[in-house]
Amino acid sequence: MAPRRRFFLYLRDRWWVMLLSIALLLGLTLGYEALHVETYESYAQLLVGDVQVNVNMGAVFTEDPLNYFGTQIELLKSPRLKNAALTKVGLTPLAIEEDLLKLQVARPLNTSILQLMAVGPDPVQARNFLQALIEDYLAFKRETRATTSDDIVLNLSEQVTKRDTALKGEQEKWLEYQRTNSLAVLEEEGKAAGLYLADLNLQLAKMRLERELLSQGGDGAPKGAGEGAMVPGAKLPASRVAADVARAGADSMLKASRVELALRTAERDRMSEERGPLAARSLSEEVLRLTRVVAILEQEHQHQRETELAELDRRIAATQRALPVWQERVLEINDRLSQGQRLKNNIEREQAYRDRMLGMFQNVDLGRNVQQERLSVLQAPTGGQPSKRYLPIRVALALIAGFALGLGVVFIWHVADDRFSSVRDVQDQFGEEIIGLVPRIRIPSARPREALLQPGDTRFTYAESFRHLRSALLLSPGLASGAQTILFTSASRGEGKGTVAANLARTLALSGLRVALLDANLKLQRPQALFGSPGHPGILEFLRGEADARRIQQTTDLAGLQFVAVGQLKPGEEGSLPGARMKELLVHLRAQNDFVIIDGPPILLSDDASFLVPEVDLVTVVVRPFRTRARLLRQALAMLYQRRARQVNLVYNQARPDDLGAMHAMAKAYLVGRRNGKGRWRRAAVPPPRHDEPTVPRA
Repeated sequence: MAPRRRFFLYLRDRWWVMLLSIALLLGLTLGYEALHVETYESYAQLLVGDVQVNVNMGAVFTEDPLNYFGTQIELLKSPRLKNAALTKVGLTPLAIEEDLLKLQVARPLNTSILQLMAVGPDPVQARNFLQALIEDYLAFKRETRATTSDDIVLNLSEQVTKRDTALKGEQEKWLEYQRTNSLAVLEEEGKAAGLYLADLNLQLAKMRLERELLSQGGDGAPKGAGEGAMVPGAKLPASRVAADVARAGADSMLKASRVELALRTAERDRMSEERGPLAARSLSEEVLRLTRVVAILEQEHQHQRETELAELDRRIAATQRALPVWQERVLEINDRLSQGQRLKNNIEREQAYRDRMLGMFQNVDLGRNVQQERLSVLQAPTGGQPSKRYLPIRVALALIAGFALGLGVVFIWHVADDRFSSVRDVQDQFGEEIIGLVPRIRIPSARPREALLQPGDTRFTYAESFRHLRSALLLSPGLASGAQTILFTSASRGEGKGTVAANLARTLALSGLRVALLDANLKLQRPQALFGSPGHPGILEFLRGEADARRIQQTTDLAGLQFVAVGQLKPGEEGSLPGARMKELLVHLRAQNDFVIIDGPPILLSDDASFLVPEVDLVTVVVRPFRTRARLLRQALAMLYQRRARQVNLVYNQARPDDLGAMHAMAKAYLVGRRNGKGRWRRAAVPPPRHDEPTVPRA
């Protein structure tokens, strides 16, 4: 079942919870209003002109506006000012603590206005208290101005002295620095050291590239990447130039020898093919000689390459050793330059602070009349006016809060409760078939017999529900084969199984069938409220052998219906159904009747129902909305199947109109027709009466 629909059913059934919560909060609100003492309010406004203590004193003596107004509000609410004002109006400080007088101070957003409100039981006292508070506040501010002027002048003098001392200290540090350092020399040394360090890095990169080319078989001289190209105006060393020239001549000679060897080899091969090997003998000797020359030149070339690689390795190592030294030198020069710049910045900052403090000090006049914030009374305290009660708003809030509280209580109840609320709720959780829906009717507790159906009963929906139940049982597969014993049980007490069993028996009897109704709830020992006579022997007397089967059967107001009561339980007697005598009784009743209806005990409360389960043809479990719990019904069904129940069905008792559906609509149409027809049917909503039931009398 959808949780929202189940919650609405709970809400409809628990409407009194919402009514109770609304009444409770509304009662509390009205009670508070009735007991609340009438109070009066007095208003006043103060205007604060300037927030800064001195407009020429800068950020050192400037207070943030939010902090300033917060300070003024707390000052007005301070115990010193409030107690002084209470004393002037003849009250003690306990008046504030006991809420006889209340003070509220607020500042409208983005304004320089302070709004004051005093609330008290006497309008004159409220106004006088607010007036005295404002006077004390203004007097306190005037009192602090004189000391504030002296403090400011003294503070300015101290600040100027401190800045002079700090400025002199920074200047002495600068002079000491200049004795050991020259900024011009340091700057030139830094530039030269930086250029030389860059040159070393560039030479190191070039030598590494040259070595890589030599190791790969190249000539080791990158095109356009000579040492002299890295530093403008620089010249190659003489040894380096001689080595390059020697290497270039050796390379040219090796290339020329290889070319000549290739030509002689080709000419020898051609002549050998044309004239024979003898004709090419002289060329072969020439080829052999050139081959030896090329081998010698290649060996010399290889030796020269190894020599150059070794030389490059030595130069790379020397350059790498020199780099850290010059890097440290550059860092040292930069640190000394940075130290000098910091000293110059400190001198400039201290000079600016000193000039600013000196200018402030010069702006203070000889009378030391420092400008303060300007306070004025924008609105004098008004006469006491009755406080607004806001009764309609409070009543509306109480109604809304009560409604919300009721919804919350019902929702928590709905979540925590596992009881069924509708037929769909049962169908969604259990697979057993619901063969009957019995509507809810109101029966006075003093007249329980009104729950029984009578011949010609005018409760149309109630009577028709048992006819539907009768038809469902007669057409069920378990009873179609001739079986005739039906056990009614439930998961717990209060489900209404006794009333359902009795009315089904009466409905079957009104149909012309012979029916025996057994009250097999031995543990309950209830008085014979629906059937039978008090003191008549019953099942217990039969089980003890004190009465036979014919004697315990009682006649009822219907000709085809017999009733068998529980009987009287003797003191100390257990009262249990298991045994051959109970089976004998059931066999006798089956032989004498068409149906045997057994009103058994709840399956979870008594084992007698477990004994009857295998002896009957059909077990019907009665469930009731907002009474039967899902976990108990699940446990009861498991126990029935464990006791070898042949067939189990469900009957939904005390169903609501939305569960009944069309049957409820048909009943309404029937009642409207009876009320408006004046002896004639206004609509064909009710079928003609059956032959086994008397005609319903007309109103």
